[in-house]
Amino acid sequence: MADETVEVLIVGGSMVGLSTALFLARQGVRPVLVERHRHLSAHPRAQAVSPRTMELMRALGLEGEVRANENPHARYGDILQAESLTGRELGRFRGPFRHDPGEVAATGWTLIGQDKFEPVLRAHAEALGADLRFATEMVSFAQDDAGVDAVLRDLSDGTERSVRARYLVAADGFRSPIRERLGIGVHGPGVFGRQMNIVFHADLDAHVAGRTFFLCFVSNAQVKGVLGKLGGERSDRWVLAPSLPPEDSHQEYNTQACVELVRAAAGVPGLAVTVESCTGWEIGAWVADRFRSGRVLLAGDSAHVMPPTGGFGGNMGVQDAHNLAWKLSLVLRGQAGPELLDSYEQERAPVAEFTVDQGVIRYLQRSGLDEAAAARHQPESTVLFGHVYRSGAVVGESRVDDAFPVEDPVLPSGRPGTRAPHLPLGKAEGGEGVPLHDLLDGGFLLLAGPGGSAWGPALAEVRTATGLAVAFHRIGTAEPAEVSERFAKSYGVGEAGAVLIRPDGFIAWRTSQGPLSAGAELSAGAELSSVLDRILSRAG
Repeated sequence: MADETVEVLIVGGSMVGLSTALFLARQGVRPVLVERHRHLSAHPRAQAVSPRTMELMRALGLEGEVRANENPHARYGDILQAESLTGRELGRFRGPFRHDPGEVAATGWTLIGQDKFEPVLRAHAEALGADLRFATEMVSFAQDDAGVDAVLRDLSDGTERSVRARYLVAADGFRSPIRERLGIGVHGPGVFGRQMNIVFHADLDAHVAGRTFFLCFVSNAQVKGVLGKLGGERSDRWVLAPSLPPEDSHQEYNTQACVELVRAAAGVPGLAVTVESCTGWEIGAWVADRFRSGRVLLAGDSAHVMPPTGGFGGNMGVQDAHNLAWKLSLVLRGQAGPELLDSYEQERAPVAEFTVDQGVIRYLQRSGLDEAAAARHQPESTVLFGHVYRSGAVVGESRVDDAFPVEDPVLPSGRPGTRAPHLPLGKAEGGEGVPLHDLLDGGFLLLAGPGGSAWGPALAEVRTATGLAVAFHRIGTAEPAEVSERFAKSYGVGEAGAVLIRPDGFIAWRTSQGPLSAGAELSAGAELSSVLDRILSRAG
């Protein structure tokens, strides 16, 4: 018999694992997370939280805290290209992270490194009851039809204990020992190159010479890489991410070698440099052949890896976690059938394939290696918000372009499987509407047109029949006419129609007409209950 039993065991305590713990805890599930390192990484690694991820943070009430930790140079946006910081300037371009969401979303990019973002995730996951165990590794695991048996080792004292979990989430990175133990292969271009991150301290302000930029791409005979100033208590803390020869590993670079790379990037031979830490990583692109094996589910880099260009990788992992968390919580509570979890791979794998390709395209274009890739280039807003899900968790509508994994969110269709188009609902102080996605904090939402008042009473039957708390909002009760018009256009429903929005903000079902006759609330309630049963794989 196991020493302890848990509902969900998460392996990996980086951005994706912590997000999984946070989203599950918010849903009332108390997961156990294990991470072999004693502390969170001090390296910034991914340096941008995307508008879609920020949308999820807003719903948790964390947008302000995340933005408060943003890199102080984020406001500059531009990227400088130069031989070195003091050398000849080669150009300047508008950075990829200055996206104005406009009518697509209520929030934009936040330029914050993982070293600042992860502590926010950790603190709030723990506050909600997640059990986060650092300096702990999973030694082994085995699964059966009912759960997963794992052995955990405390690296502080070497003691081991057995754990029985109903599900295991593998957030253990791009090398993913769990994926390898399961025999799940990967496909895609593979490894393009190697880089390392050198976090260092040096007084570079005089060499910046009053110029404003977020990052400086340097290129000379000694070093090619990216130089950026980090936020924090010390104003002299920077990071250099130099490219390495394919055959090199960062372990081959001692402290003095790192100092010389920094000096070459700065263009100051005698610069006083203190190296804080150094770590290496591979630039690659691939997708796992499967995202699930029985009771084990892959998320983040264990499921997909993409180049850093575009800032898609870590954000994709957070969104994996969000997609998975609401489904796991409903299955664990018995409010959904276990088949609901099949929709995780059905939805996220095609999105991963598409997004990896977009990251590769941007990498090749930035590197000047393949201009032909431009033909497949999709706008940033489409990559971030245009996903189209096709799964058992969506009551779909057939279309000619059903094979394509995205649509243009600037011209939304409102069809099931797409992210619910942004709408300002109600009236907040100052007369501004509350963004629709701010209301999606773990539950379903039924959104009806101005003439859909009968959908409200219909929900009484739904709540009784399903045991689910489905929120309701009728457009026009507190919104001006232009919002009603925008709803009709963006969601593609009639005056009395309605859409059912899932906890992750994606449309599960819609109807263009509503219950119009007396007593029709009962039939509408029965239809909604049937839709929810289908979406949640609940036995008839």
